[in-house]
Amino acid sequence: MTRFALLNDILPPAVNELAPYQWQFSVCAYWRNDTISICLAKCANIGTAGRQWSYPGYSVDRTPYGVLQHELGHHVDVTRSKVKGAYYGDFSVALRGRSGEKELTSYCPNDAEWFAEMFRLYVTNPDLLRLLRPRPHREMASQFKPIFEDTWRDRMQNAPARTIAVIERKLQEQR
Repeated sequence: MTRFALLNDILPPAVNELAPYQWQFSVCAYWRNDTISICLAKCANIGTAGRQWSYPGYSVDRTPYGVLQHELGHHVDVTRSKVKGAYYGDFSVALRGRSGEKELTSYCPNDAEWFAEMFRLYVTNPDLLRLLRPRPHREMASQFKPIFEDTWRDRMQNAPARTIAVIERKLQEQR
């Protein structure tokens, strides 16, 4: 997160890690006022089935790594916006409007979450975003330098076979 932020001249947000007994929310993290609050115990572990089916750099990534990049997306949205809300701004609304692309995951009830999910994948696996959602990738690539320039397969080389199979199926559906 910090590496991406500094590469793109973004002041990184503070990170406040809280223990489960301090956490009052159903989500595992949130961004407000230039700070990401996260409860690592509520985030997903790397896994291959059920709720735990999450992997760093995959289109669904609820691991702490992916969650931090998602919350960085809210930070970027607000810091790049002229009109700002509590956790979103007009930057995400405009980018979604220009791209006209459907959501990446089921966690996209609004423009802010749509952007944060696209942004997360751009930070963690830009090649996969390029293949799954080319227009948002193009928009982000015009404004942000990626950390990774390898292929999605390189990013996912240690992922479970089931995860790779799902990616391949999603890519076939795109064609």
